[in-house]
Amino acid sequence: MSRLSLFQKRINNEIPLSEALGIRLISWDGHALLLAAPLQPNRNHQGTGFGGSVYSAAVTAAWGLTELALGDMGLMGAVVVQSGNIDYVEPVDQDFYVICRLPAGEIPPRFRKSLARHGKGRLDLTAEVFCGEPTTQPSVSR
Repeated sequence: MSRLSLFQKRINNEIPLSEALGIRLISWDGHALLLAAPLQPNRNHQGTGFGGSVYSAAVTAAWGLTELALGDMGLMGAVVVQSGNIDYVEPVDQDFYVICRLPAGEIPPRFRKSLARHGKGRLDLTAEVFCGEPTTQPSVSR
């Protein structure tokens, strides 16, 4: 079983909401985590993505990226989301995906130093939500 498949099982077991939302991990390349979610279980009364579901998928991507990046560094820890916010730019009107990337494609040196010195660190991450087929390519239109 691949590392991503094992991590999918872990997310489903430890964060039951992720399974209810239909979140599927698509890829992890050491720099970006891509996941997908179907609209159907995440829709609101207007047939578009429910804000809480979309937010939950985005938070799952950021949390998952941090867990996987720490694993790549050979570290384990208690990853928690301290704060988050979301801007709903357009309605989610079909199956959607979320991509979260490491800042500048890598774990920042400041984060590494903080982990080494204090056993904890803070990452500011951005998770982007798009409709359609999952891709790691930057979106031309938003």
